[in-house]
Amino acid sequence: METYKLSVEEREEHGNGPARRLRAKGLIPGVTYGKGKTPASVVINVEELKTAMAHGHNVILELDFGKGGKKAAPRYAVLKQFQMHPTKRNLLHVDLHEIDLAVEIEAVVTIEGVGIATGAADGGIIEWERREVNVRALPSTVPEVIELDLTPLMIGHHLSVSALKAPAGVTLIDDPDTLLVALVPPRVEQAVAEAEGVVEPEVVGSPKTEE
Repeated sequence: METYKLSVEEREEHGNGPARRLRAKGLIPGVTYGKGKTPASVVINVEELKTAMAHGHNVILELDFGKGGKKAAPRYAVLKQFQMHPTKRNLLHVDLHEIDLAVEIEAVVTIEGVGIATGAADGGIIEWERREVNVRALPSTVPEVIELDLTPLMIGHHLSVSALKAPAGVTLIDDPDTLLVALVPPRVEQAVAEAEGVVEPEVVGSPKTEE
């Protein structure tokens, strides 16, 4: 996986005033932390970060502290959390988790539905319960998305984490029975069914209960 260089400087000033001055210069405050590392307050180049984030939130960042003298060993990180202004939608603060490229990490990956549900021809409506899944993998193998085939869905059926096919080297760590998406009846029919009482949706591919 390609890495993206991120200019980082150690930050000494804290508080709202210094943070506003940083943002006026195209910089934002942040913090770096990781196993065996002391958390550090830093200043980050926001445009470089936006460029990296355009390729997804699981990109690997090479931290460039810009110090002269003997070249230090490369330091890598992933974006762990970020805060945005509620109305202006600009970045306010970021948390960077420093990583070892040879050690697996846990990450959140977006689920992307592909295909057309078979039951859509009967008016079924896709209803998502979750659009993300937690995985464990080496930083270089964490995917940006994991596809979920929606074609088996019939009205009243649902798909869970067990229906996902993780890429090689990627482990799904969520409960396999966690509900992801269902195909529900058309709204008018659904309202009538709910009034009469309905059974729980059947999991696609699950064995039928013996009567």
